[in-house]
Formats: sequence, structure tokens, C-alpha cells
Amino acid sequence: MDEFLKSKAMMTPGVAGAVTTMITGTLVSQFGLPGNWTGLVVSLLLGLVVWIDKSVAVHHRIIYYLINSMTIYAVAIGVNTAGMAISYSSEPVSDPPAIERNVPPEPERFFQEWFRR
Repeated sequence: MDEFLKSKAMMTPGVAGAVTTMITGTLVSQFGLPGNWTGLVVSLLLGLVVWIDKSVAVHHRIIYYLINSMTIYAVAIGVNTAGMAISYSSEPVSDPPAIERNVPPEPERFFQEWFRR
């Protein structure tokens, strides 16, 4: 557990990536924020954990901060994309549209496209 918050640990960005996905997914689905920028800001904030480790030189912490933050962001994008693929693959294809069935629209999904055009 001591190594978990060290700047050189690679488990920290992986766990932080999953946390970033949860936080970003919640903010995007509840408040309609843009997923790509929200995820980036959250990953940069969680990357600040590198500054706890005082045993590493400042210039190395800057490098670790950038690398860890981008790793966190990449993991978050991957988890979100995998969640979207699983969510959308389970939709029935042969059902008529919701308008024809007189069904209210579904609430916003947790996993969403973060890079909408």
C-alpha cells in the first residue's frame, strides 16, 4: 500500500482512470458537460497526487504528472468506450422505434460518446 501513492507506481493511474470515468460519466449525464474536456480536467486533477511524493526531484515530478495525467485520461477513455460498446450492443435491433410503441424516452446513459462532432 505504501507504493500506491508513489509517483513511479503505475497502479495509481489505472485506478484513477476508472475513478475519472465514474466522475466524468456522472457529470456528463447529469449536467450535460462535454465529456472530453471534463475527463481531461478530472484526470489532471487526479494526477496532482504525484506532488505528494517529496522524494523525487521537482523536474521529475512534472514529467510524472504529465505522463500519469495522460495515462489516467487514456484509461478513462478506454473504459468509457468499452462501456459504450457493451451498453449499445445489448440494445434490441428488431424493436420498433419508441415513438411507435408509445414509450417515454430513456434517460441519459452513463457511458456516452465523449468526442461528439
